[in-house]
Amino acid sequence: MGKKKKIRENFDEIFKSGDEKKIKRMLHEHPWLLEEVSNEMNQLMEKEQQIVAALGIMEDELGDAVPINEILYCLKADFDIRKSEVEVKEILENLIPLELVVKKPNGWSLTNEGGTICDDYINRSMKFQD
Repeated sequence: MGKKKKIRENFDEIFKSGDEKKIKRMLHEHPWLLEEVSNEMNQLMEKEQQIVAALGIMEDELGDAVPINEILYCLKADFDIRKSEVEVKEILENLIPLELVVKKPNGWSLTNEGGTICDDYINRSMKFQD
């Protein structure tokens, strides 16, 4: 198991460097790395989608931009997810360059693309509850 840990650490360094040739070579030599990276990306995307969904729900309810405390409330009440204000703000800030959310003086709002992601996440979540 120690060998995998060393390979994983080496891959993390190469990934951070952005050297595509080395990244591809490592993934070719160690195919299990791709599955690990994919799982990590899926988990990160899931967190982002949860926050987008909570924002969308509250935006529909309030009819305006949503303060962070309302997003936190929705995450807890509707999805049984507890996140810190710092974590939610950080994720929202990371979603701005992706043009999924916009920050307004009185809170946060979804873009059209963010609204689509919100709807997709909610529809997927509802299927699991049936």
